[in-house]
Amino acid sequence: MKRLLSKRKDPKPGSSSVNPSISSVDIAPTTSNQSNESHDESVNPIFQKTSNVDMNLNVNPTIVGRNQDDDDDFSMDTTMNDYSLFTGTKKSFSTKQSSYMSSGSSSGAPGAGKKEFGTALHTLNMVAEETDETTSASQIVSDGLVTLVEDVSFVVNQFNHGIINLTTCVINAIDCFKRFIAKANSLDKRSSSWKFTSENNKCVRQIIRYYLNFYDNLLKDEAYIKLKLLLVKHFNDFAGCLDSSSRLQTSEIVKPKNYAIGYGGVKLPNQEVVERIVEKISKSNLPIKEQSGSFLAPITRGITQELSILCLYFGYPEPNDYHFRFIQSLYELYDDIHMMIMKNKVELAATAATTNPIPAPTHDPITAPIKFKIPFRIPTDITQPPMSMSISLENSVRTSGTLGGYIYPIINTQTHPQLSYYAHSQFAITCGHVCLDGNKSTYPHVSMPSSVLISMYKNALSAQYTRSDNEAKVAYGSILNQLDQLFPIKKVKSDNNNTQQMRNLPSLRFGQIIWGERTLIENNIVNGISDVPEKRLSDLAIVKINKKLSCRNFLGDDIPFNEFDPGLMFDNLYIRKVINLSRYVPKPVPANTEVDSTVSSYNPQESLHGVPVFKYGSTTKYTRGNLNGIKLVYWQDGAIHSSEFIVNSPDNITPFASGGDSGSWILTKLEDIESDAKGLGVLGMLHSYDGEFRQFGLFTPMTEILTRLEEVTNIKWGVVGCEEKAGEEIESSESEVPSDSDSDSEVD
Repeated sequence: MKRLLSKRKDPKPGSSSVNPSISSVDIAPTTSNQSNESHDESVNPIFQKTSNVDMNLNVNPTIVGRNQDDDDDFSMDTTMNDYSLFTGTKKSFSTKQSSYMSSGSSSGAPGAGKKEFGTALHTLNMVAEETDETTSASQIVSDGLVTLVEDVSFVVNQFNHGIINLTTCVINAIDCFKRFIAKANSLDKRSSSWKFTSENNKCVRQIIRYYLNFYDNLLKDEAYIKLKLLLVKHFNDFAGCLDSSSRLQTSEIVKPKNYAIGYGGVKLPNQEVVERIVEKISKSNLPIKEQSGSFLAPITRGITQELSILCLYFGYPEPNDYHFRFIQSLYELYDDIHMMIMKNKVELAATAATTNPIPAPTHDPITAPIKFKIPFRIPTDITQPPMSMSISLENSVRTSGTLGGYIYPIINTQTHPQLSYYAHSQFAITCGHVCLDGNKSTYPHVSMPSSVLISMYKNALSAQYTRSDNEAKVAYGSILNQLDQLFPIKKVKSDNNNTQQMRNLPSLRFGQIIWGERTLIENNIVNGISDVPEKRLSDLAIVKINKKLSCRNFLGDDIPFNEFDPGLMFDNLYIRKVINLSRYVPKPVPANTEVDSTVSSYNPQESLHGVPVFKYGSTTKYTRGNLNGIKLVYWQDGAIHSSEFIVNSPDNITPFASGGDSGSWILTKLEDIESDAKGLGVLGMLHSYDGEFRQFGLFTPMTEILTRLEEVTNIKWGVVGCEEKAGEEIESSESEVPSDSDSDSEVD
């Protein structure tokens, strides 16, 4: 790099092009699969355009130190940016210089005559002598962050202009971190303390953004794995210098993680801008074509909760050059918002039986007793099934999901005696695609536990029985007999209702589908005020429950939930409240309002942003995460959808959701959002997840589900175990429902 700098041509005096804007130069987009690091000056048009730029200057005019009107900078500093960590002298931001590897002076540059920046090594040795004795350690660190941003920005701009290759760029950035770490470690922490986070310091956010761009976008190829680990190690050392009291262990290497927006109560600048971007996309009427399953997830990303920044996560089933060029064009719009592209897509959280076969148990026929544990959940008492059980149609051979919980119609028998038959009925709810996917039956019956899982397990046992010797066959034959006793063989109608098939099913029939849908609906009116239509997915199926069953929204006593969370005992095993996720108070907003305008209808319930939640699904079982503060938008079936979503907890090593979890309810402990409250609150019902990494769970809020049911049936609905408003008047009309005589009498 020194050789490159020594061969530079100084600009002519009076030239006005010594500090060009990046946007004014035609920069070739840099993609994550860039493998050619050599740059030939004779064939590189970018190099020819930038060869006359003074290398002593920072070519990015936006990195000029802290402005006085930046209210989101570190709250302790008022004049701390007047000093440079590496020069020990007052800086002149009019030259927009970087202290990184600068030498000499440039007579043609603005600000000539002032003391120029010396080399980083020289200034590091002189800083102790030239710094004012009254300068606090926190002030020095703050000034060092400003200088570090300028230095890293200078190095990155050299790479963007084709002057250095990617490897050199990363190594030079690491050198910048090393100098900051060396100086921060030499400060006396006993006389002064400091703590810089992404919430209170803009420079920290900018540095994290540069680091994440290296990690997520530029160093994705396997060829850079060692360089990537080296960068991660030094960035962790840098992060440890930002807090004088509790520093990260230097031996611990923390890689970037995803966090929910609002996690830990942190609110970052530009959060409302991201909200308005997503809101406008979700309400767009433009025919936007994109790969089915593509999504845009607004999250925060970093190495800790306090060292994370806003991130726009773009997922595409098959990323291409156009996507990378598009992200590159957006990257410089905001200097503290990260953007990344991953090979990922939104998938329905229902499972196909042929993709995940259940293994048969292995038994020693000599020493092991003839007992077995079924690899899926079954109720302790078949007449009182808990929530979160596996579910499928009785004749389904492929699709299985999760029974979320139980609801009921709120019927006033005095004013509507014609509905008295349904006054004390209970209904189960799950996703529509679980029970309606390709099924042509009218009001099909439902199996709980899932008939699909029962058949998969029996097939695995039968295959093992066939391969075993005589002694093992005795053991496997006994298990097959016990399975047939627990789930007797019955005749069920096939999908086309013309033929019958034999299936192992529960002895007591669970219920019957009476209504379901999976459709995109538009909400044109919000609280009586006209608004741009917002597209929402309605993916519901209602099951009329056998009257011989008594159902409660109870997690169950067959699973020790306190092993997952010590608080999940006693009252915290029951649902007591429906959590309202209303996010907007509509306000008149001009049609030409820009996404970053101060005019906004943004009025979130901030207490719910980042709230810890969990779910229990039939596939991934108990998993936990955090409610994201902003919705996700995705493309599916040729249309734009929007959905609330959960970000997997950073300390949860298992996926949040997978195929087979569709229909499971998103739950939270009420004590996490209300003081002295007991029980569980239900936020919504899971319907999709990101299929590649399984870090996000998409769900429909329970309030929207109940509202949709009221629109369809003209009957108000409630959640079993949750108190309704006292004195609420019910206006309803009789709904067309099928006879459930089979459900009431089917006990084999």
